[in-house]
Amino acid sequence: MEAIKKLQQARQEIRNTKLEKKGFNSFSKYKYFTPEQISELTSNPKFGLFNKFDLVRTEHGLMARLSVIDIESGKSVDFQIATEIPEIKATNVAQQLGGCVTYSERYLLQIAYDIKDNSLDFDANQEPVKNEPQTKKSKILPGSEKWVKAVEYMKGGGTIQKIKESYEITEDHIQELIIQSQ
Repeated sequence: MEAIKKLQQARQEIRNTKLEKKGFNSFSKYKYFTPEQISELTSNPKFGLFNKFDLVRTEHGLMARLSVIDIESGKSVDFQIATEIPEIKATNVAQQLGGCVTYSERYLLQIAYDIKDNSLDFDANQEPVKNEPQTKKSKILPGSEKWVKAVEYMKGGGTIQKIKESYEITEDHIQELIIQSQ
């Protein structure tokens, strides 16, 4: 119970932080905490907690695991999510693995410490539906400027559904976009 109590206290303190979000998603125009800031927020020595991250291959695929350990008692609270190593163009396998580790650890820390990445709400402030004919959507292709923005949007927590609403995109390209944004 001590680990859970300390984690809850850490969550409360983080919620009250006034740290300015340094990341910016230019595609959707919102700020977010960078991986470095997430690490800074969750590695505070006064919490009395140690964060241990592991990437493990299981029969179900890659699993990212985070143990938040109470330094005094050694008891832990454990979290895990499924993950994949993304195919990122112009990188080697080690760099791709690094991307997987960076973002998997970031998301697990956000889950464990209840850190909300951004305040973008796609359901809020939507324009009313008009009865005008729909204009043809532009295509989004790998390597294009729209593609780069879409990858950043997805990395910042955006959804493929919103991209499909705005652009014409093939199923193969959807899969590539998902992989590149992990």
